[in-house]
Amino acid sequence: MYAYLKGKVADVCENVLVLDVNGVGYELNVSAYTLNTAKIGEEKVYYTFLVVKEDEMSLYAFADKREKTVFMRLISISGVGPKLALAILSGMKYEDLVSNIVSGNTSAVNSIKGVGKKTAERIVLELGDKFDDMSITAISEKKAPISLSGKAEEAVATLVALGFNRDNAIKSVNLVYSEDLTVSQIIHKAINV
Repeated sequence: MYAYLKGKVADVCENVLVLDVNGVGYELNVSAYTLNTAKIGEEKVYYTFLVVKEDEMSLYAFADKREKTVFMRLISISGVGPKLALAILSGMKYEDLVSNIVSGNTSAVNSIKGVGKKTAERIVLELGDKFDDMSITAISEKKAPISLSGKAEEAVATLVALGFNRDNAIKSVNLVYSEDLTVSQIIHKAINV
């Protein structure tokens, strides 16, 4: 219903900010990332999502469209509502979150307060290949890419044969690859990243 709101930041609290739009104060639920971009008195644009429940209407707002995209994909997962999605975005920068999801790093997602092991696994499983349209290169910044030859290529081929997406397999192998590891060790570590 509301794609975005433009106005002056009137108040900032924990996970909530008030945006004054032509004399109307909108209470916006925000992540820690978005909250850190807000300064009282500054004119800002926030991309919004309205949640309507039987007993409540809430506006969720984001400093940029990519964060909103991540939020929307999180709430598409069974068991992840808007409040948990916002907590997830507050627990980790969305670029890092996407990087961990794409690389299959369940333990990093599980480390966010409020996210159980099964929820983390569901997030990684269901969203692992849903971020191809987001140009986030955090994974390649963590470790320089390896040339896929020898052990690395064999490990990727095995992961693909086991049902992994080739891009995800390459990224996982990239994260764990070490010349002193055997192919089996690389595969095992890549699966458990």
